[in-house]
Amino acid sequence: MQIQQIGTNIGARIEGINFEAGLDDETIDAVADALFTHQIVLIKADAMTPEQHLKLAERFGALEENKTDQFGEHPTVPQITVIDSEAGHTASMWHADETFLQNPPLVNLLHGKQIPATGGDTAFVSAALAYEGLSPKFQELLDGLEAIHDYGHLYEQGWQSGYDLGSHVADALGKGLITSHPVVREHRETGRKWLSVNPVYTRFIRGVKKLEAQMLLDMLLQHMQKPEFGFRHHWSEGDLLIWDQQAVQHYAVNDPSERRVVHRVSALATNDTYVGVND
Repeated sequence: MQIQQIGTNIGARIEGINFEAGLDDETIDAVADALFTHQIVLIKADAMTPEQHLKLAERFGALEENKTDQFGEHPTVPQITVIDSEAGHTASMWHADETFLQNPPLVNLLHGKQIPATGGDTAFVSAALAYEGLSPKFQELLDGLEAIHDYGHLYEQGWQSGYDLGSHVADALGKGLITSHPVVREHRETGRKWLSVNPVYTRFIRGVKKLEAQMLLDMLLQHMQKPEFGFRHHWSEGDLLIWDQQAVQHYAVNDPSERRVVHRVSALATNDTYVGVND
């Protein structure tokens, strides 16, 4: 197995995994080590089976089943989420998945099943590099603050942007998927600190006055989009892209020239070290 860095600051390619021969624990542990070092890893996985997709994910936590109606369901494997551009499945804003949950996904594993000739890239920014790019005084200010993450916030923003989502807002809010998480978190594997706010689900920062909270959130969201924190992946069919949700946020570029279908498996925390305070 060979590991080659492909991004300046984040991202690596892993070669030499033979999925037809099966996956042993040593190989899976090596993938995990590479992921926590590089935050994103790419593996050519044309021969990977759904069972192997799940086995890799289980190394990182409990397998998630579909929690919302945002994407499609696999016909036989409930832990696989089907993201299909033809069904209108897009996520063209910077975000970390499902931070409205008490235990958001720790690691995502996306497998390219049908890939357009052009477009449909996935872009990433390192929330860990973004934290480290702040001045020590500003880091000190953020430590100890918490932010509210809300599933309904997604639909409100879509409605404000002109999409016909008004009827969905009350339903989304009614689900009660609202959770408080620290603005700065410490990675459970590496101990590295990272920023856990994102524009899709973070509604506001608690612990300071409203005007101050909005200023802080706007500044952090703008700061995190600096190109030097980023990496962009151009998909090929069979690609397996694994990213560390504790370290990076992503953006699905909504410009595929043809249909784009990817299968996602997410690993959730299995103990209380990642639990937020549910309001």
